[in-house]
Amino acid sequence: MIRSRWTAAGLCIAATVGVAWGLGFFFDHLMSKPPGGQLGYDPMENDAAPMDMGAVQRGWPNAMHDPSERARMMAYMHGMGSREPMPIAAPAPQPEAAPVDLGTLLAGAEPQVGQAKSQVCASCHDFTQGGPNRIGPNLWGVVGRDIGSHAGFAYSDAMKSEPGNWSYENLFDYLASPARDIPGNRMGFAGLRKPEDRAAVIRYLATLGGSAPPLPRPKEPAGETAAQ
Repeated sequence: MIRSRWTAAGLCIAATVGVAWGLGFFFDHLMSKPPGGQLGYDPMENDAAPMDMGAVQRGWPNAMHDPSERARMMAYMHGMGSREPMPIAAPAPQPEAAPVDLGTLLAGAEPQVGQAKSQVCASCHDFTQGGPNRIGPNLWGVVGRDIGSHAGFAYSDAMKSEPGNWSYENLFDYLASPARDIPGNRMGFAGLRKPEDRAAVIRYLATLGGSAPPLPRPKEPAGETAAQ
């Protein structure tokens, strides 16, 4: 009697295990579970918002709180590796800056504005007639003067070997970036970035000494030139 009870109990346990195994086998095939590290769908096609890998990198490892997120990242990376690189859109062409017409800039510049802006130069230069040289040479009558020629000032070799004179064009280029325009000179001024500021300072310098050459003529608009 006891043996028959144990036999019946064993058969019940075996039947339960068999049913559980069969149900597990059935559901495994029904759901088609993907291999580890992959998803059951294509994240490159089905995701409304692809993963922001930059944000994941910046927040690593705290960006991956949920294990499902780590699995999704693995599947996303796997999907990216099996595809052709996505084309990178070429940057939109930037419009070229219109060439500066120095004649027009100088015609519209005001010497009073240039005098105010030239105060940044007053710590190194004197602007008065017969005034002294300081860290830089006296600037009275500088417009039209030969480069590196003011008496009594110890110019750098780069400035002494620079040909030409301080024409409006040369001053305009030099004041934009002295170190770039005449490499090796000792002027420590970074330059005036805005063309309008440079034009105003040059108009002021042209009033010092009365020997400045005539201002360059503004260029005529292209339409008027063609009509003549």
